[in-house]
Amino acid sequence: MFDGLLHEIEKAPVICVFRHLIPDADALGSQWGLVSWLRMTYPSKKVYALGKHVGVKPEMFPSPDAVRDETIKESLAIVLDTANAKRVDDQRYSSARMIIQIDHHPLHEIYSQKQYIFDHRAATCEIIAEFLESVVVKPLPKPIAEYLYMGLLTDTLKFSTNNTSAHTLQIAAYLAQSDLNFSRLNEEMFSVSSKEYRFSNYLRTHAVIEPCGLAYSFVTIEMMQEYGVSANDAKERITDFGGVRDFEVWALFIEHNEEGHRFFNGSLRSKNVAVNDIAHRYRGGGHRNAAAVKGCSREEALLIIEECCLRIKEAKHNDTV
Repeated sequence: MFDGLLHEIEKAPVICVFRHLIPDADALGSQWGLVSWLRMTYPSKKVYALGKHVGVKPEMFPSPDAVRDETIKESLAIVLDTANAKRVDDQRYSSARMIIQIDHHPLHEIYSQKQYIFDHRAATCEIIAEFLESVVVKPLPKPIAEYLYMGLLTDTLKFSTNNTSAHTLQIAAYLAQSDLNFSRLNEEMFSVSSKEYRFSNYLRTHAVIEPCGLAYSFVTIEMMQEYGVSANDAKERITDFGGVRDFEVWALFIEHNEEGHRFFNGSLRSKNVAVNDIAHRYRGGGHRNAAAVKGCSREEALLIIEECCLRIKEAKHNDTV
């Protein structure tokens, strides 16, 4: 399953570990879980965690390393949780001596010499933990297990998503051997501030609900400023729509401003219908029932909504035939 991975790690004097832009806990957990294990196991190696963007719950993870171009060029680059080359947070990864992809997203683009893609796994943290379990005979040090468990917990929404499997729970049990404090980790990863609570109430109240069974909302820069939340915090509130029985698809579009250019990045979720192929058409991608779109105008976002509504109607029609 991991043929050759340990060999490539052991022969590389320099290893740079990358993940995707605007990282979630799975990207950060898999990155820091792997980096921490590499540093502990191979103290003579130079091991770095790269990335420019700060993700969700930044207080839970270390800051990325500052690395010179020359160091990356002589390194083994391991890219985690990133299906598209353009989404790697720090494009210098492409200059590395060798590149390895490790991911749980469906294979969309090959940008490496070796790929370890397991899209039946619920999280990249599940894959990294599975790899470590295959080479470590005793429980992992607690900090490493915590990083991996945080990503596993959040990407499965507390083990509730439809890609949570018996294997996912077996890996959670493996990590639990490291004396994890489940209640503390659960609170730290899912508790929200009073600002986020008020913002969530606003989203729930003002969401647009289409007759087809789709709910969506646009979040402007002014709205985030008014409620005192960041774009990362706002993006995480996509989960607020997931518990409504009548919603087949739900979407949240967050506005960004880069050098005066405003655009929306969107998160798409569904109960059963596929949304990742729709996301691919709008500079995004992801899982069948959880995907993202990038750099959209409001008009494009509304087209995405139309496509998702059509997909819901098609699915309902097929169910009645």
